[in-house]
Amino acid sequence: MIAVLDLGSNSFIALVYDRGKILLEKVYEVGLKSIKDDEQAFCVAKQSVEKIQSEISGIETYAFGTAVFRQRPELFHRLLKHFEIKGKILSEKEEAYLTYLCIDPKQSMDVTVFDLGGGSLEVVKKDWFVSLEIGTHVLNSIFDLSLPRAKDFDKTVDYVLKQLPGFENPVGIGGSFVAIAALKVQKWDLKSLDGFILTPEDIYKISEKLRKMNLQQILDMKIIPPGREKTIIAGCAVATAIATKGNIKVSTKGFRYTLARMIEEGKWPASGVPGEI
Repeated sequence: MIAVLDLGSNSFIALVYDRGKILLEKVYEVGLKSIKDDEQAFCVAKQSVEKIQSEISGIETYAFGTAVFRQRPELFHRLLKHFEIKGKILSEKEEAYLTYLCIDPKQSMDVTVFDLGGGSLEVVKKDWFVSLEIGTHVLNSIFDLSLPRAKDFDKTVDYVLKQLPGFENPVGIGGSFVAIAALKVQKWDLKSLDGFILTPEDIYKISEKLRKMNLQQILDMKIIPPGREKTIIAGCAVATAIATKGNIKVSTKGFRYTLARMIEEGKWPASGVPGEI
């Protein structure tokens, strides 16, 4: 039995894995990308990892950092040292392909995986990837997406559209896509939301509803995790841009699934990604 921690810009996700079975998966909102002070960022991250450790005590744990830690590696290494756990910061390439492999492990599908975080959007097919600096916290810093109204919403959609490469058959990974799906069905449940199909109409209706609400009203719905209300409208803008090509299939998985399997099979730190892990 092992635990894999996906330490991202918006959230930390804990996955407990044993012989192919998921025993626990839980999301902890952190919003590190918007915290500029290093000491404050460490305290927020430390508190979240402490919560995680209280639930997975005694389980061998591995932690993997993404965009925010690529920019602030000292913060990641300080966390690992403090908690005495193994892990590493994933490169853009590692994050992209390890994420893709959780959707298409045999690399036989014709899909484009969109992994949206706070710092970046990874766009991945089986033979190429691109990392775009249009994560939800980044978009919040560029445009006025404050609620109610989010007056720069349409500008944000256009900005994202101009940066997207050609693609087809989109699969959306990350808390924003899951949150939009949860708002559609009025319930946050990772198991039932995995594979959910978001239509352009769904995304439009949810975006318009959210733009009429303030942050507290979104929290009071008690559907998405506290903290996600700060980035959900930016996530809607990205989803709107992607949905110009049609429906988005939502996945609640991520690179943590690929790494959990690899670690259990003794294949980590050799990932099969040339020149990486």
